[in-house]
Amino acid sequence: MSYAATLQFKKGSQLPVILQDEVAECGHACVAMISNFWGHELDLRAVRRISRPSQRGVTLLTLKEMFENLGFMTRPLRVSLEELHQVKTPAVIHWNMNHFVVLKKVNKHSIIIHDPAIGLKHCSMEEAGKAFTGIVLEVEKSDNFQKIRDRSKLSLYDLVQNVYGINQSLLLLILLSLSIEVLHLLNPLFIQYVTDDVIGSSDINNLYIIASAFILLILIQVFTEYIRGHLIIYLTNNLTEKFSANVVNHILKLPLDFFEKRHKGDIQSKFHSIDQIQRKVSTDFVNAVLDGLMLIINLLVILLYSYLLTSVVLFSLSLCLIIRYLFYYSLRKETEASIVQHAKSASVFLETLQAIIPIKSFAKERVRFHTWRNSYVNSLNADIKIAKIHVIYHCVNQLLFHLEPILVICVGSSLVLHNQFSAGMLIAFLAYRQSFVNKATSLMQNLIDYKLISIQLNRLSDILFQEYEEVRSGSGNAEQMKGALCLKKVNFKYDAHGKTILQDININIKAGEKVAIIGPSGCGKSTLLKVMMGLLHKTSGEIYVDGIPLDDFGLKNYRELTASVMQDDSLLTGSILDNISFFSEEMHLEDIYAAAKLACIHEEILKLPMGYETLVGDMGSTLSGGQKQRILLARALYKKPKILFMDEATSHLDVTNEKNINYTLRTLEITQIVIAHRIETIQMADRIIDLNQINVLPE
Repeated sequence: MSYAATLQFKKGSQLPVILQDEVAECGHACVAMISNFWGHELDLRAVRRISRPSQRGVTLLTLKEMFENLGFMTRPLRVSLEELHQVKTPAVIHWNMNHFVVLKKVNKHSIIIHDPAIGLKHCSMEEAGKAFTGIVLEVEKSDNFQKIRDRSKLSLYDLVQNVYGINQSLLLLILLSLSIEVLHLLNPLFIQYVTDDVIGSSDINNLYIIASAFILLILIQVFTEYIRGHLIIYLTNNLTEKFSANVVNHILKLPLDFFEKRHKGDIQSKFHSIDQIQRKVSTDFVNAVLDGLMLIINLLVILLYSYLLTSVVLFSLSLCLIIRYLFYYSLRKETEASIVQHAKSASVFLETLQAIIPIKSFAKERVRFHTWRNSYVNSLNADIKIAKIHVIYHCVNQLLFHLEPILVICVGSSLVLHNQFSAGMLIAFLAYRQSFVNKATSLMQNLIDYKLISIQLNRLSDILFQEYEEVRSGSGNAEQMKGALCLKKVNFKYDAHGKTILQDININIKAGEKVAIIGPSGCGKSTLLKVMMGLLHKTSGEIYVDGIPLDDFGLKNYRELTASVMQDDSLLTGSILDNISFFSEEMHLEDIYAAAKLACIHEEILKLPMGYETLVGDMGSTLSGGQKQRILLARALYKKPKILFMDEATSHLDVTNEKNINYTLRTLEITQIVIAHRIETIQMADRIIDLNQINVLPE
């Protein structure tokens, strides 16, 4: 680097840690972190709206344009590791040849970075030397910088507002719990009365009366706890079912690119955030409300006994609150890191199960084991850091609350000796003091947990704040659809700054025509098919169905009349009958058998011990690859589509079965669009489209 200015101005904001949600949006996370540092209030969703992330990541030029759109000036630099201390921070640096991170600080022997994949990280100069590529993007405010606030947060209220009966159930639970707490509040009075009134006066009859009264209170208390316990069970399960159903329903309505840009394990981890969230709502929320109410009541009670002793207790609780606050930010940072590491570990394990055949055939069990073990150890190390914070806090807390009662007893005993307090009152005060301290510490813990649950809410918001795929009925008439498809000047790219995958595609397919799309691997055949199917939305141009624009025809109507067999399709857990009918509630056996015969799989199914009731699934099935493909084809044909899309749908079949299926499909009066490499399948087409030709428009 010839020169990098070293002038540093004081900034008011802290550099936040913002983790990426998608596989390749590290650049967007860096933009969000630096933007928030300089005064914007943006989340990842806001940054995505500025520039849509691509599955292939972003370039330095794209980052530069994104920052400039947000009112920043940028300066790309190439620097050596020794010159890194001259860079204005925070800055974006290129890392490990395939990643962007934010440089926070350069020390003498280490650097501090915010890695969108894992969070805050301290790197030695040796480690940085191996990862840093020398590319830096400095960022600072421009003269026309204006603060932008575009941040959406998911709250607990957003989750529970549509749960029927939640308010009544919570209110009843609070009332029952409050009754129990009030009954608990009377227990110390038994000790006080026995000590001062019974033992002092040696009145045994009075003892029996007091004991009987308190036994009755205990019975009422136990019965109330029984009712409360059943209500908690009902509320917990009801919330879990409602939360889970709402989230899964939302997930199924999301567009295809949401799933293509995220690891399955990460999506699963975010979904399981519901478990912790519902617990906070169903029990911890009620406990927090009760703790707050009982804290006030207990405070009033102990104040009635002694202002002096109460001040000692309040002083110790104030110290406890300060200690809690000091530990909170470290705890939050490590908790967030732990959640991310556990999600990565789950993704690695899930991928291992899905790739078990190549792992075994390549004898890579040990390699894969070490990959999983490293990710799992990272998650355990994150848990260890959390545990250490808890241990330190626990020890400090224990020290504080072991010293405090000693001081209270000493002061209280002095009051008793000076006849300002009775022995029974001191014993009762200690009981109420213990209840007060328990409620206070419980309330503090619940408040901390509610702050920490925002981590889970933020992760879940990545799902719930995603916009639905727009699937509407439109004006298309299903009964009159013939199956003609026309593409005019269709373009497609995954993001605004990315490479154009499909450019000016013009294709006209007649109803009932069989078209084979060919081209070298990676030229966009599968992408074109997904655009035709409406799974990926075109960037520009128009798609016509029977002469009607697809947007007007309606994606819902269109999908009801189309079917597909894609190369990465899989069977679902269930019987062959279920899979061919796609778990239809009103399955027609004759149509299932007919579809299986068309797919040349009927006879083989009958030879299985359980026939059509044979259980299959994504994993653990004994079916061959060719048998699975034919069942998938039968599933598509059972739908009786007007347009059939096939992407290497017969790649696992032997020549004889492929030939028979091709001849069978030729007899169907439906439009067929096929991607294939085998010459036998290509030759059966009415027309062949080479995707290398930019414009393909027949006469």
